[in-house]
Amino acid sequence: MKLTRKILRKMILEEQTKLQEYGGSNPNSPVDRAMGLYFDVKMMEQVGAILDSLFHNAMDAAKEDGMEPEEAYNAVTDGIRKLVEDEIEDTMRY
Repeated sequence: MKLTRKILRKMILEEQTKLQEYGGSNPNSPVDRAMGLYFDVKMMEQVGAILDSLFHNAMDAAKEDGMEPEEAYNAVTDGIRKLVEDEIEDTMRY
């Protein structure tokens, strides 16, 4: 089979589509590549569900405490970022 530019372009586009399905929006990004190739999809879904629950519980508590929605959102998302960053710094070493 002769490999023409058209066939090669189609193959590349198909492979990029596959990578994007498994690795995010930019398959050339180290982060997206790691997520697509090395992360367990089921575990990523579980972490996402836990973070979603944590977010909604914290948002409800912040609203009950009288915070405005935007202020609560900023405080809660900053808190989740700090929690994740602290966990990385404290426990994830190789």
